[in-house]
Amino acid sequence: MCHFVPISWFTKWTARTRRRPRSSATLVAICGVLMAGCALRYQFVDERALAARAQRVSENATNVARTMDVPALEPDVRYLASPELQGRLRGTEGNARARAYIIASLQAAGLAPAFGDRFEQPTYPDGPGARPYAVNVGAIYRAPERNASWVVLVAHYDHLGAIGDAVHAGADDNASSVALLLALGHALGRARPALRRHVVLLFPDAEEPPDVRTERMGSSWFWRNPPLPAHRLHLALVFDLMGGRASPELRAAGLGDALFVLGAEADPSLAALVRDLAPAPQVEPYRPGSRFARSDYHGLREHVHRPFLFLTTGRTETYHTSSDTPDTVDYDRLGVVARWVARLAVHASDVEDDLGWHDLRAAARADARSLLRLYGAIESSQRVSWLLRRALAADRRRVERLLESWEQGVRPTSDAYRSLLLASIRVQAALWHPSGWWFALW
Repeated sequence: MCHFVPISWFTKWTARTRRRPRSSATLVAICGVLMAGCALRYQFVDERALAARAQRVSENATNVARTMDVPALEPDVRYLASPELQGRLRGTEGNARARAYIIASLQAAGLAPAFGDRFEQPTYPDGPGARPYAVNVGAIYRAPERNASWVVLVAHYDHLGAIGDAVHAGADDNASSVALLLALGHALGRARPALRRHVVLLFPDAEEPPDVRTERMGSSWFWRNPPLPAHRLHLALVFDLMGGRASPELRAAGLGDALFVLGAEADPSLAALVRDLAPAPQVEPYRPGSRFARSDYHGLREHVHRPFLFLTTGRTETYHTSSDTPDTVDYDRLGVVARWVARLAVHASDVEDDLGWHDLRAAARADARSLLRLYGAIESSQRVSWLLRRALAADRRRVERLLESWEQGVRPTSDAYRSLLLASIRVQAALWHPSGWWFALW
């Protein structure tokens, strides 16, 4: 059965097509790949079944968040996305300089190397005799108990480099997330809380095209070669695009302050973990009903089968363009989000109960509600062509009928959920490129 495709999932596909002229063949190819997911057998769950006992957020979480050096976020983003780093493309000098900067910051925070006595983890997807393909960076904040379980926080540090004469600096993607994790590492180093679990900070290489969703991703190598036993992994929090300014369409839909948290439908304990934290100003945890964005948890889901959440403020119009520069990042919002994320990460590292995870779950009613909320962003936009607007209106009516039937007790079916998927593809395409009239032809 199919799955609802959140915004971030679609944008990873668009990143691979924007460098060449748009064509109907390209669009058909994208749809074909997305529809391949329809062969999967999903277990439909009622979102009410995702309820679980709430737990009090630990004092450690509050203390670490309070010690975050929020003003340090902007200087980190500005260096990592500076012209001299030339976009941090894998294998380049700029990538190596970014890696050295991250390691120096982790050392200054007082964190230990994650890989024995080294902060670097070379990857060898072509075999042990080949040259390293990429280099991950990792550090660990250790719990008092040597054999404790662990939480890993993930933010890739590579980007697209220079394309032609244009440097793609990657300020939002993904210097914003790297800066957030560095600030969290320093906060742990200052507060020195005694946590129930180890905390690993991972900065993978080779996340961008052409490596994304392949075994050549730096994170894929990490998941197959973790520094701690994989079966003791409590939770992975994966961060991407944490500093962008919300589009006028999303703000009009009331999602301007949304932090998208994907994956909570996989188990009631994950949904409860997010609910434990009250929303903060400029942070509305928004939980679309599916987690399949194919970011740095690709290999985790394929090989390790442990709980994860994917967090993002969403793609902006600067995504994978030369306009993704430090001046476009919303630093005030990034600071507020960083404190909220710090509380979530430390809470996950300190909470008593274990977390569960079940693959291929879908909450059809929750997915439909999430999708209907996105239509509000489209209806307020003056940039959407009349042809696309008409197609979207028809899609919305279809989704409303599906949701009405499901709320009346009709069980979701494969065909009905496929209709929801097709509608979600079109609305997300419209959010990505509002003037793209050709999306109406799908």
